[in-house]
Amino acid sequence: MTEGWDSEEPPPPPAALACTLARDRFWQDPVRRLIGTHPRWPDAAYQLALEEELAHALVLVLSRLPESRRRDFADVFYAERRGSGRELPRDDRLRLALAAAVVLQVADLVGRADIYTDRVRDLLNGLAQGDDVTVAPAPALDEVRKGVARIRFDVDFEDPTDPRAAAALAVAEVLDPSSDAVALQEVLARSAWAAVGSWEPPRVLGFLLEAERLFAEAYE
Repeated sequence: MTEGWDSEEPPPPPAALACTLARDRFWQDPVRRLIGTHPRWPDAAYQLALEEELAHALVLVLSRLPESRRRDFADVFYAERRGSGRELPRDDRLRLALAAAVVLQVADLVGRADIYTDRVRDLLNGLAQGDDVTVAPAPALDEVRKGVARIRFDVDFEDPTDPRAAAALAVAEVLDPSSDAVALQEVLARSAWAAVGSWEPPRVLGFLLEAERLFAEAYE
């Protein structure tokens, strides 16, 4: 469905390309769209003039909107964006701070006071500011470990199409990355999925623009 987009002359504007990519079958897969990478990446991200993680989130959101609303949404996003589209530095601490700042926008969607506690919120805020939260008081860290365990082993969060599950798993990945470094693309994708499944398009657009602003400021 997206064949030939990379050989068009002149190339389509990024907003049009994003809408074309949103029709791809990849975005219908309930698991790959959240934790996988589209086979057209990173070339498509370059053509979209966005960081790979942001490009993925934008097209994921577009894939969930009615086709009649996608182009207007994409046009407004590109009109109001401010970033460079460069590749993010391979700085684990920077990526963790970005992931925390992104997930703070959707963490309330978890809807569980026993998981998204005041201490967890405080730790996410600290991570977003680049703090070393490993020096946090032991009770706070213990509360975080319990919250992450509840997310990863609770049947309430097993459905990948559930916005609450997406928000919860994004929070868990930030607090306790599944590998040596946080999976920033996964956090952004799960957060975007939670947003588009819970909010009206204007608020989802605001979420994406705020994420884009955070990425832009990472270069400053």
